[in-house]
Amino acid sequence: GRYGILAKGNASLSIFNSHISKAGSGIVIANNSIISSCNFYKCGIAIECYGQSNLVLNDVASSCGVAMYMENASGNTIEGCNFYKNNNNECAIFMLSSSGNTIRNCDISYISFGIRMMNCENNTIEKTRLHDMRYGVEYENCRNCDIYGSIIYNNRFGIETTKCRKMHFNYNDLRNKMYNLHAKFSYCDARHNYWDSVFPSKIKNEESIVLKTPWVIKPINKIEENDTEKRKVRKSILLHHPEHSFNEISEDDFDPLVDIKTIFVVKRVRSMDGKAYKVKISIDGKGNESIFKGDVQPDWKAIQNVNDSKQIVEIEISIDGERKSIHYDLATGNWYGDDWLGDSDGYGHIIFKNYEMWFDVTYNDYDKDGLTYWEESNIYHTSPYVNNAMEDSDNDGIPFWWEDKYGFNPLKWDNHSIDYDKDGLTDLQEYYMTKNLSDPFAKDIFLEIDYMHDYKPSNESVEMLCNAFAAHHITIHVFIDDEIPMKERLYYNDLKKIYWKYFLDDDIDNIKHGIFHYEVIGKLSSFPRGGHAFVGWDNLDSFMLGGKYINEWRVGKARIKAYASLSMHELGHTLGLFEYTFAGIDNESCNAPWMRGYWIYRNYKSCLNYRYAFQLVDYSDGSHGRNDFDDWSHIDLTFFKDSYYYS
Repeated sequence: GRYGILAKGNASLSIFNSHISKAGSGIVIANNSIISSCNFYKCGIAIECYGQSNLVLNDVASSCGVAMYMENASGNTIEGCNFYKNNNNECAIFMLSSSGNTIRNCDISYISFGIRMMNCENNTIEKTRLHDMRYGVEYENCRNCDIYGSIIYNNRFGIETTKCRKMHFNYNDLRNKMYNLHAKFSYCDARHNYWDSVFPSKIKNEESIVLKTPWVIKPINKIEENDTEKRKVRKSILLHHPEHSFNEISEDDFDPLVDIKTIFVVKRVRSMDGKAYKVKISIDGKGNESIFKGDVQPDWKAIQNVNDSKQIVEIEISIDGERKSIHYDLATGNWYGDDWLGDSDGYGHIIFKNYEMWFDVTYNDYDKDGLTYWEESNIYHTSPYVNNAMEDSDNDGIPFWWEDKYGFNPLKWDNHSIDYDKDGLTDLQEYYMTKNLSDPFAKDIFLEIDYMHDYKPSNESVEMLCNAFAAHHITIHVFIDDEIPMKERLYYNDLKKIYWKYFLDDDIDNIKHGIFHYEVIGKLSSFPRGGHAFVGWDNLDSFMLGGKYINEWRVGKARIKAYASLSMHELGHTLGLFEYTFAGIDNESCNAPWMRGYWIYRNYKSCLNYRYAFQLVDYSDGSHGRNDFDDWSHIDLTFFKDSYYYS
């Protein structure tokens, strides 16, 4: 639910040996509380602290978004905790405007940021292991903070400071990959450290004062390496369906109750370049046409009287001269040809070279339930005079018409909790999204976008996303929804609150949870860069973009592309793609031509590569040579519902 345990007002809590899972906020405390030997699993934020004199002792958090969030918190102690394998885009311990706190004897690993502090002072980290992350410790606008006797190793960045004063990092082992210390506009006393070398090494100084002398030439602390599992790459299992088979049936009249008129309904049609185009539908050689522009849902119908005794109706679909054809069966109501039940891009969905169309085909059956006279008389033995469309004869939760259309038996119970196409949506969820053109045998992604004023995404950006996924037979359905209140920066807890208020409407039973991905476009995130993915409840189904940052770097058409590119980048994390999937993902060494990764991973043509973020709206297919990677074969469309990290 939204909360596991919530302390009301200034009430103090003592919580021991508890297991808290799948909560937006695991435990929320204010003052004088003890949380000891508790286990947190799949929480948006495991522990939230907004007060003083609390003790967090020997707790474990894994598969969460943020392990501990502290705001306006002082005099608290975090000791003996193990925070590991949490969301790769968030933080183990985050402190905002907090002072006088101590982190002692903890082990923090496998997350994007180990510890982050913003606008903090007089906080201490001592005798703590921080390893196997992108950033060990990151400070912004802090002063008088200490790291003492700790081991910070195997991270891309050990310690990073921005606009900090009187920082003290002493008697630590620093053994990291890109930088042990990156100081920007800061004063750092970094004496008496071991730098993984006989001399201080991997220090980047940007207009800072860094004291390094004297230093230590041998390791101070022994590193006991943990055995780590090799990552098991999740691969979607593709479901292969044969083309729908049709039996030849002879009837004098396939529906004696009506003069049959075949109805072709254009539910949605889009051009990939946004231009106007002509759609022509020919039914048994007789044409109907109309002009459309861009991406529209016209509910336009082509209706044609046909031969009542001829089983197959020939239908040709033409968009700007490119033709596709299907063969509609008056007996069963199904069709085959250039589209069929179980094909890779969905039933009633055809992809042209520069266009896509979603459609349905039916005829004017007497009771208007969508079932053909022949089916009702010979297969289901229902009355062709009675509308059976919404009946659930087999009590499996899905009505007659849907099961008939998609090849299930409406008279026999089916397990509709199965996800046949491995897109993360069960049959029942696919049925819920029918009006939004979901298909149980073709891959769908649903994305809701909420935004702040001035940062509403353009339709052009949305269409770029649609184009990229359509090329790989995945339909992304994007819904631009609420404008949210303006705020300068959105911290982790802000995002969690927005998730519950604007995405779930404060409703724990909201069906969007487990169906939709969620994007927030704000002004800035907790760090002044493009964005990051976040956990609002139990799994990694959400992400945010910093619109101000994007707008400052791009204008005009380049800005439109940047919104699409960075949305696709962050969406990729909710599909299970991280730097531990492939080293070219989210690699800071790819940022600029003077950095090694920029050239090492130049063939990795993906928006997940920082070299191509902002300018490329695509994942790589692995075909570009050395050090490329096939993102498309490694995306896991189920990840947003069952998220595990570093596994």
